[in-house]
Formats: sequence, C-alpha cells, structure tokens
Amino acid sequence: MLHAAHVLPPGEISVGAGLSGQLALLPLQAGQVAGVPATQNQSSLETLAVGPGVAPWAAGRIGFEGSNEAGLTYSGRTLRLDGRHAFLLGKGNVALSVGLGASALMADRPGGGDQASGVFGGGADIPVLIGWRSTSNLYAFWFGPRGGFEVLSGRVQLLDVSATPTLYDFSGKHFYGGLTAGTRVGFRHVYLALEVNAAYHAADGSFQTSPTATSPAGPSASTSVQQLSVTPAGALIVTF
Repeated sequence: MLHAAHVLPPGEISVGAGLSGQLALLPLQAGQVAGVPATQNQSSLETLAVGPGVAPWAAGRIGFEGSNEAGLTYSGRTLRLDGRHAFLLGKGNVALSVGLGASALMADRPGGGDQASGVFGGGADIPVLIGWRSTSNLYAFWFGPRGGFEVLSGRVQLLDVSATPTLYDFSGKHFYGGLTAGTRVGFRHVYLALEVNAAYHAADGSFQTSPTATSPAGPSASTSVQQLSVTPAGALIVTF
C-alpha cells in the first residue's frame, strides 16, 4: 500500500512510483488435476492466485474533508481503488486508519489464437493501520493487519502429461490475511517509503479441459495451495 496511517490533508495529492517483490516461502505440495503433471497444476494455481514475483508499483492519492482519503494503485497485475478514514489519537501524532479496497486483476495475460488464454478476476480487502508521525511530518511509521479475497476465472494453457500445450477452463478463489509494516522519510514534498507485508494465502481452483471443435470439455478436477509470502516494497512519493 505504501501509505502512512495518517491521511492527506483535504485537497492534497500524492503520486508515487516504485517496485514490489513477493517471495513465496513454502514448497508446493502436489495435488491432482486430471491430465496435468501434479507439480505443474500446483505451480499454476500459485502463479494465478498468489502471484509471486517482482512488479512495478504506481499510485495516486487525494485527501478529502473529514480525515478521508481515496487512492488508485497499479501493481503489475492488479488495479486497486480504495478509500479510508483516519481517527486521530492523542495530540494527532498517532492515527488509526480503516479502509476498504476493490481490485481488478489480470492474473494471466491473454495469448493469441482463436482460443486465447487469459485469467481475470476481482476482489476486495480491508486494511487497518495504526501509525505515528513526527510533528514536522519528516518521518512516519505504521503497521497493522490486512485481509481480503479474490475470485478468478478464465482459460490457462498448461502442458499435459504428454508435454502438449492444452487449454484448460479455470476458476478459483483466493483468501489472504497478514500484517503490514512500513516507514516513510522525507522533506517538504518528497518522500521515500519502504514497506514489508507478511501474509498467509489459501487458494483453491478447478481445471477443466476446454472444449474444441472436435472434442467436448474434459473432466473437471480441483487442487489447492497454502502459502506464506513476504513482500518488500519501496517507492518515491511526491505530494503537492
């Protein structure tokens, strides 16, 4: 997310760009999908649902009256629109932020041909952050939980047991929950933000051979993945 618990003042805008990298920590435990090597179906589900890897990050945010803020974030395969409200505590140096985000996902980019692959989806998440910032706003720290879900569907191309590329109809669900911690340091209108997220993921998906002009759809089979991930991220952010 790469934003502090405090929201922007009304009318103030921030824009930022950087990188994030999600690391999967647990080895895969092979499930079964008819016609697909077991290790491959687990790896495909992990790629589609969890999405480990390095991705660009870009975002814009704006503050509103009443300690509210909205933002739009792009992170490689996800476009997220969110809003949040901050409750100031004590003398205002500490804030509790509660938000709600909605995301559109492109888990697998479309390929070519008449039966192109491509997996898309959507989801929602709720982040809760508590944080502190200096009186001069030179630096800030924040941490808190974040949980959410995603629903995915589309077509994905896998190699079957004979190493032949085959299209499979895919549908899946992904639930996750974890903790986020971050810091921001800067002067006047330019800041460097660093954040790390640790999360538990639970995903399940169904694969079915796509029908063709010469053959009907094949049998449907399911598999699941449980994964732990660590996602460090960093960005340069400018406010005006």
